[in-house]
Amino acid sequence: MIAHIHTLFDTPATARMSASDYIASPQSEQKSDLIEGVFVMASPASRTHELILTFLAGVLGSFVNHRQLGELTGPNAAYRLNEENVYQPDLAFVSFHRLHLAGDVFFDGPPDLVVEIISPSSRQYDMVEKFINYGRFGVQECWLIDPIERAVKLFGNVSGQLVEIPAQEGALRSRLLPGFWLRPEWVFPSVGAARPSELEIARELGLI
Repeated sequence: MIAHIHTLFDTPATARMSASDYIASPQSEQKSDLIEGVFVMASPASRTHELILTFLAGVLGSFVNHRQLGELTGPNAAYRLNEENVYQPDLAFVSFHRLHLAGDVFFDGPPDLVVEIISPSSRQYDMVEKFINYGRFGVQECWLIDPIERAVKLFGNVSGQLVEIPAQEGALRSRLLPGFWLRPEWVFPSVGAARPSELEIARELGLI
């Protein structure tokens, strides 16, 4: 017997909110997503989530700024994928040649790269609906950070689907941002160890 797994893809058309209504709603100013026409409010982030976010924003932001590749946005920047999907990824990168799509309130299209830090309340959305739609609508690279499993996974877009990119010699290497790479143990150091500083990682990445 095959069990049917209900997802937001099953949402009836009559129950779906439009991207325009979502963006106009005062609630969208808070961390949230419109997923298949359903307004999904984010739960308050854990301390672990925020520490990882701060670390990755510093590391990725330093690389993007040093190489003058584009812009990196944080968790309250909205990206309109279509009329039923507007996402606020934890981190998102857009290359300079696509910045003309940026408006004051939202970016009209997918980012080039997203980073999602999975929390218990967002686990299905991050790994199912949003993950599938990121691929369908043209996100070129997705980093999934899982604090529960202490795992870092990298995915690249192949014909509209996000496919995992395996580590090479213990490092996950971006295909979208040549020269950028991470070791999972930088994000999830062993017990008693500390994450390397941004300065140490900048040296590893050849920025200084």
